[in-house]
Amino acid sequence: MAQVGLNNAFDFRSIDNLYFDESTKVEEETLGSPFLTPLIDGYRYNSFLDIIVNSQNEIVTISELQLGKYNFVKKDYFVRWKKKATTGYLIKIDETSFLRVQKVIREDYNPKLKNNSNKRYEEKISYFKKEDGKIKQVKKNENAKGNFFVHLNYIQSKLNNYLGGSLSNRNSVYYAFGRSFRLTPSNALKSKFFFSKNGGFDWYTEDNYNGKKIITLNTVGLELLYEKSYKRFSFFSGIKSHYALKREERRASIRYYGFRLRDKYQSLNDELKKFIPISLPLGLSFDLIEDIDFELIYNIGVSKLNAAPAKINLTLNTFQAGLVYKI
Repeated sequence: MAQVGLNNAFDFRSIDNLYFDESTKVEEETLGSPFLTPLIDGYRYNSFLDIIVNSQNEIVTISELQLGKYNFVKKDYFVRWKKKATTGYLIKIDETSFLRVQKVIREDYNPKLKNNSNKRYEEKISYFKKEDGKIKQVKKNENAKGNFFVHLNYIQSKLNNYLGGSLSNRNSVYYAFGRSFRLTPSNALKSKFFFSKNGGFDWYTEDNYNGKKIITLNTVGLELLYEKSYKRFSFFSGIKSHYALKREERRASIRYYGFRLRDKYQSLNDELKKFIPISLPLGLSFDLIEDIDFELIYNIGVSKLNAAPAKINLTLNTFQAGLVYKI
């Protein structure tokens, strides 16, 4: 069953609860029939079959019809994730906004039960906007104050000045879950909780063993961002804080037939801080398809990581690239 709410593409509440005055409510018994409207001026709309019929229940071919306060128009429209247009009836809200109401048979409908709560149909409502001359289904009502989102990113991290040496960048993953708060149509605040694998690596030789020295700094944290949106892309910046879940050095020997021999682990709790209060993310986001964006983010480390006083400050910089899905 589709989700319920003004922010969703499908909504099973009565259409009258969304856009129309209480005085225009369809009678409750219409949920027991395929008709969205009662008979008005000899016509009514069958939202199960997507047709307009007359009082004899004969199909009427008509491109536009006013039934009470519902203005039905027959248009070509594009359903989400479909490239081919569909022709059918939409309810016109204004020149660029439309609703489509379909009645579907309830999953829990039991034809053997004869009571008022056993309705055969329920309403499925979808939203459409006219953009670039095409009527396209949109997932969210444009009046929504915000939405949730999830991230899946590739991240490349760099520990600058680690023990005065030079480490190669670590390539790993970044996950996040957050919510945006719409201030104006083009301005928003975003907050998110993330998990990130950071660190670096270098090669070493010890006792005739050659191996890889891996510095692991896995963190969780919070980000608060300001986003400025344009037609197909947006810029954002803000502040970010890390809390380290793991601070360790692993000396991994060379693999033999897929197995590593003689791995050594060393805690870095005395070398690296657990809490990194401030870093500055800068990013650019591009619209891909529907509610999926592609992001590029560079995070500038401000707070030092050194747990003990040092002449050279250790900082963490990262670069991210990945996908964002708006729920």
